Amino acid sequence: MDSLSSQSLWSALAIPIVIGYVLLVRLLRYRRADSISSAFGPGKRSLSSMTTQEAFSIMQQLQQLEFPRSMSKARTVALLKAGGIPTMSKLFAVTGQNTRKNAGKRAVDTEILIREVQSNPGDSQRYMESIARMNYLHARYRKAGKILDEDLLHTLGSNVVEIFKIVDESEWRKLSAVEKCAVGIFHKVLGEDMLIPYSYLPSGAGGWTDGLHFANELYDWTVQYEERVAKPVATGDQYVRVYVDGATSSLPAPFTSFLRKTIAFDLDETMRISLNLERPGAILSLLLGFARGLRRALLRHTCLPRPAFLAVHNVEVDANPETKLYNFDRLTLQPWYVKPSAWNRWSPKALLLKAVGGRSPGSLGDRYHPGGYDLKTIGPKPQEGKGTEDMAATVEFLKTRNLTACPFSRMGR
Repeated sequence: MDSLSSQSLWSALAIPIVIGYVLLVRLLRYRRADSISSAFGPGKRSLSSMTTQEAFSIMQQLQQLEFPRSMSKARTVALLKAGGIPTMSKLFAVTGQNTRKNAGKRAVDTEILIREVQSNPGDSQRYMESIARMNYLHARYRKAGKILDEDLLHTLGSNVVEIFKIVDESEWRKLSAVEKCAVGIFHKVLGEDMLIPYSYLPSGAGGWTDGLHFANELYDWTVQYEERVAKPVATGDQYVRVYVDGATSSLPAPFTSFLRKTIAFDLDETMRISLNLERPGAILSLLLGFARGLRRALLRHTCLPRPAFLAVHNVEVDANPETKLYNFDRLTLQPWYVKPSAWNRWSPKALLLKAVGGRSPGSLGDRYHPGGYDLKTIGPKPQEGKGTEDMAATVEFLKTRNLTACPFSRMGR
């Protein structure tokens, strides 16, 4: 009887507990979104008054707390799409970065520089050194006409396109106009720091009303540029075979096919064809769509908001105390800049990567630079230690900017 009474008691309590939890999730789930948008709107401040610092703060909340998975995925997809632009894939091939030997480091170096500029304030030394390094590495190719201004504008725009697209399609809520405005301001300032001209955009001469106007215009231009120039070429196919197929080269062929089709699921038809990726079949598309929808529903209705102490950081906040360099925390088949800690060697992911042919951090001595990376020297080996004076000049120039201003406050309305 006592056992039956206890069971009945728990059964009676279960329903109100579940209902109460769901209501608590609903009460708290949108608080951060409401807080982000609270300062702007009818009767409040206009979007054109948003400052660069406010835009960065909103970007940080999106990356670290609201949508860390989708923001990371957007960055990865945007970097992959660069290989779908013929001029870019040909450059990767000519410079020797499109080989199994060099591809791993190139991919990690590029991602680190993007993570650094997305994660640090515009007036921080790390942001300015990252911009200076990128500008130096691009400079000679831009001067020689091997990197077009349009290609760099496309790379910048791809980040905006993928953030908007992936968050709106995959997350538990869509981006608000205020958040899209912040994304636009952040990338406009980033593009200016990278010396990317905006003359190709319709409002390049007259200016934009606010960050949302800029973001939407850059979004549309990026998609149209892809439709105009993205075509399947041999170097683009090689790019995918190195960066995508190489990740599963030690596994049976079906795994590679599955990975290619899964990536294609997140691309539009133009970029899928340009990257020579196979279209996912009806069954796989259904399964991937179901998984996306299930995750979206579970996050919206059953997960409490991510607290600040569980914020996802794209880069290490502090330097390695032993080397004074920064370690990278993302494990891949080649553990570039990863600290050889016990967790990085024996975690489930580390063991899985080792099982498919990956290297353990520190297993080959200094081969993968386990001590960390230096923003002043990161990049292709032939460029290590070069460009010091040019980068110093860029940093000094960046220090003169006014980041407290509203980028669109003086533009036409």
